[in-house]
Amino acid sequence: MSNTKLTALIVDDEHSGRSSLKILLNKNCYYLFEKIITASSLDEAIQLTKEDHFNICFLDINLNNQSGFDLLPYLANDTKVIFVTAYSEFAIKAIKENAFDYLLKPINPAEFTLCVNRYEKEVMDTKGSKKYLHIKDQGATIPIQLDEIEFLQAEGAYSKIHLTKNREYITAKTLKSMTDALGKDFIRIHKSYIINKMMIKSFKKNSLTTIHNTCLPVSRVGAKELSLHF
Repeated sequence: MSNTKLTALIVDDEHSGRSSLKILLNKNCYYLFEKIITASSLDEAIQLTKEDHFNICFLDINLNNQSGFDLLPYLANDTKVIFVTAYSEFAIKAIKENAFDYLLKPINPAEFTLCVNRYEKEVMDTKGSKKYLHIKDQGATIPIQLDEIEFLQAEGAYSKIHLTKNREYITAKTLKSMTDALGKDFIRIHKSYIINKMMIKSFKKNSLTTIHNTCLPVSRVGAKELSLHF
């Protein structure tokens, strides 16, 4: 999968159905989807499939006397379809249509979360999707995309995470505690710095320059680590 975030389509003829699903997506996995597009009718949904590619589609089955199943031929082969309906009798047909999942209205938030988590895991396992570093901020969990991290800096018992586009987070985690989650593309160049090797512009014996022209110190041990990667 490319570095582009995913696009979701919600098809429901009821405004409450569209808005509740969008709220759930924005609340639980805002980091996963770049665009969440809604359609209130089958015709509108068909037109949208001609204009955009959707990675996942939350599809109501009853659409103003039309069937959501009629949208399936217009969706891309790799679009995962999650049927959403108040009628459980459609479950067997949904399964026969190779639906990714099936949610009954009113949607149970816990079941929705399980569904989306399973989707994210499948995408990561089969397409090499992005990986994330999870940190806490004011009681909320923030997933930080690893390929957006430029470098990490130790600040006492805390760490500062420097991201692209001049963004940063401070977390009550040490560099050592985050090493495993960061993975093999991150190099400990100094007791106070870990660098994303994709963000290195140049380096020499005792210093390193990032692609955004930030100069970082390199220790003797860090220089040996760099030599193992380049």
